Amino acid sequence: MNNLFVLLIIIALSVGSNNGSKLWPKNQLHFRNSFSRNYDVLTVHCKSKDDDLGIHTVARSYEYNFKFEDSVFGRTEFFCTLMHGVGSKYSVTFTAYKAKPAFVASTGVIKIWDALDDGIYLTDEDHDFVKIYGW
Repeated sequence: MNNLFVLLIIIALSVGSNNGSKLWPKNQLHFRNSFSRNYDVLTVHCKSKDDDLGIHTVARSYEYNFKFEDSVFGRTEFFCTLMHGVGSKYSVTFTAYKAKPAFVASTGVIKIWDALDDGIYLTDEDHDFVKIYGW
């Protein structure tokens, strides 16, 4: 019986990690550049304990996004730094995503971080934007 249980867990995890899985969609983080000036570029640098996603520059009216899955043990956490201005004069580092407690994996979470002139706003697609950080 124990072998059957282990096999079912492995199959469930394999199906969930499939890129085309509709049953367990991946989580998503989006970073939009909504500055008022065309020349104001947003720089995004996100890291987790296991991954450094590199530095990405985002032109006005565009976005950088990525998809990911929670770890089995619920320790998925992404720290991101958003920068803009001459010489990256304005910079904010924050936790852009943190998984729920262990064994309560989230799927299909979408967080949209929007950089505006006065700060960084957040929405989850179902709610209005809320200002979370000022520059």
